[in-house]
Amino acid sequence: MAKKDKEKQPCDAEQAQEAKSFEFEGAQEEQAAPAAEATVPLSQYARLQADFDNFKKRNRETATRMYEEGVADVVKDVLPTIDNLDTAISFQKDEAQKKSLELVRKAFLDVLARYGVEAMNALGEDFDPNRHEAVLNRDDGPEKSGKVVDVLQNGYTRGDKVLRYPKVVVGE
Repeated sequence: MAKKDKEKQPCDAEQAQEAKSFEFEGAQEEQAAPAAEATVPLSQYARLQADFDNFKKRNRETATRMYEEGVADVVKDVLPTIDNLDTAISFQKDEAQKKSLELVRKAFLDVLARYGVEAMNALGEDFDPNRHEAVLNRDDGPEKSGKVVDVLQNGYTRGDKVLRYPKVVVGE
C-alpha cells in the first residue's frame, strides 16, 4: 500500500510544481466558464434598467391614483353628513344651537379643505347642464331666465374633478 502512495506522489520538486500549476489552471478555467455565461451584454442590462425604472414609475402613478380615489370616496361618504347639518341649521330656531351647528359644519368643511375639496357656488350662475343638475324650473321673471335661482344641494369639487354636482332650481 505504501508503494502505491509513492507512485501517486511526483518524483521531484519540479514535477510537483507542474502538477500544482496544472491543477490551478484547470480550476480557473472551470470557474471562469460559468462567470462568462453569467455576464449580460450592456444593451440587455440597459434595457433591464429601463424596464425597472418604468415599473417603479407605474407603481408610483398607481399608488397616487389609488390615494386620490380613496380620498374622493371618503369625501363622498361625508357629504351627506354636511347636508344633514345644513338642514338642521336651516330649521333651528334657537340662535345658540344654530351657532354651535354652524361651528360643527365649518369644522367639517375645514377638514375637507385640507384635502382640496371646495364647495361649488352655483347660485346666480347661468345654468350649465355639464356643471349643474336641474331638479326644478321656476318662473322668477325674465331677468332670471336660464339662471340658477336656488340651490337645493351643494356641489363639491376636488381639483378639476367634480365629486358631486349641485342640485339646482332654474329660472324660466
